[in-house]
Amino acid sequence: MAQIHEIGRATGRDSARPITRRVVGQGTAAPHEGLFARMFTRTPHAPDYWLIVTTMALVVFGTVTIFSATFAIDLPDGGGTLSFLKKQALWVMVGGAACYLMSRIDYHFWRRYSIPGLVISIVTLILVLIPHIGVGAEVGARRWLNLGPLPQFQPSEAAKAALILYIADWLTKRGLRLQNWRTGIIPFAVILGGMIFLVMLEPDLGSSSLLAIIGITMLLVAGANLRQFSLFLFSGAFAFAVLAIAAPYRRDRLLLFLRPEADLWTLPGGWQLIQARFSFGSGGLFGVGLGASRLKYGWLPAAHTDAIFAVIGEELGFIGCACLLALFLLLAVRGYRTAFRAPDTFGALLATGIVSCIVFQAMINIGGITTTIPFTGVPLPFISYGGTSLVVVLSLVGVLINVSRQTNEGPLPDERPARTGPTRARSAAAPVTRARPATRRVPRP
Repeated sequence: MAQIHEIGRATGRDSARPITRRVVGQGTAAPHEGLFARMFTRTPHAPDYWLIVTTMALVVFGTVTIFSATFAIDLPDGGGTLSFLKKQALWVMVGGAACYLMSRIDYHFWRRYSIPGLVISIVTLILVLIPHIGVGAEVGARRWLNLGPLPQFQPSEAAKAALILYIADWLTKRGLRLQNWRTGIIPFAVILGGMIFLVMLEPDLGSSSLLAIIGITMLLVAGANLRQFSLFLFSGAFAFAVLAIAAPYRRDRLLLFLRPEADLWTLPGGWQLIQARFSFGSGGLFGVGLGASRLKYGWLPAAHTDAIFAVIGEELGFIGCACLLALFLLLAVRGYRTAFRAPDTFGALLATGIVSCIVFQAMINIGGITTTIPFTGVPLPFISYGGTSLVVVLSLVGVLINVSRQTNEGPLPDERPARTGPTRARSAAAPVTRARPATRRVPRP
């Protein structure tokens, strides 16, 4: 991460221009080929197959777990055992198609839509606050847009993608101006703070926290001044804490984390955490078996969404939870590797934001249901039931795969073998010249 932090500093004023990529074969599309032809990349190497395999493994893991957690939900009402699985399978197909399409489109193409995407996202976040247009499962919470006959849409999920794209483009254009208060930290705080405030009004503490983490991570990687960054971090944390404590709903969620276990039985929201602990305890090392969970039958609230990790702990035990964590760790390693090897600053920031969004969202979900951190209620990426989250996450992974198709695959500066002997290293800025062969003058006879 420290090496990625230097990307923004090294590019300077030219950071708005992408670094020249090594392209072989046909090269990039010519200007006369049109917009549609320029959308698709002609890349010099294959994508990172570890990213693809890891994503497929997470999707399969999540689909199987969703079926195990939901096959008995509709039985009391006379429904079938496959109702939730069919809906999730449809979203898997839609998300898979979006992932493939995004992986084939040059990620630079989306840069021109960073501002329109942010504007549309802000409009949807405002619309969800209007009664009868914004709906929600909790009293007083409006997190989904009611689209009539169409499936409900969660704007906060799309806001993550829009924010990542806009911040990557904005930070790339800043260059050295990011070191200045007026052109760097202050405008960045206004952009990020506005998005967080709109999501907080739903209210959605978990998504607000995730947006803050995404923005802070991308700002650090872009090469922000560490003194200004530290002041921004502490002041932002203070403002976030004030907003979180101001509302009774969010305050109860935070204070629930500080209460002893005996109080969880009587406090609102404590029942879910108690049942989650019973689930992990019942699972033990190897679990009770896939589909054999007992606490999912009405005892554990939101067993197929926010608390699905507890179902995994009960059915697959510590081993199953460790395997899932290993998949997220592998996704983080390969994703940040792609960010470090990206051909330009925009690609590095875009990949960093995507990986941070997925990994930190998983950490918030798992940390909350295990009471390691305050419970905020965000879905577990690839695993929790839900269409909007799955399609958005798979689309972001498609963009990340496209960045991996254009990475610089040569040895990194610290991986190049050291040159031995008295030969002096040539400066990187010095022109490369060829030595002229020596000629010998031959006298005339």
